[in-house]
Amino acid sequence: MVKYPVVNIAELRCIVSDLLDHVESVHGPELRLDQDYFWDLGSEAMYDVTRKVSSVDLIGSLGDSWEFLLNMRRDDLKQDGPSLMLVHAAPLLRYIGEKVGK
Repeated sequence: MVKYPVVNIAELRCIVSDLLDHVESVHGPELRLDQDYFWDLGSEAMYDVTRKVSSVDLIGSLGDSWEFLLNMRRDDLKQDGPSLMLVHAAPLLRYIGEKVGK
């Protein structure tokens, strides 16, 4: 039987906030993106490690993801924005971690 972890959203929020505080203290308040495009595997393959992936045809944009997230700051979207917008935060957080964490 597979045991799946349970993520407490409040704890995750605190951890991500602490990590971003650390990035800011180490790197400063802004980070220039040196790259824009990235390969996007797609959730149907990303979360099924039994599936063979022969090629990756989807491309994402860090710049687009950042713009989508900035638009979520508007009050009307902040209240009603879909949780799916987290898919735009994930590649940015990974990029920042790999860029600053070197």
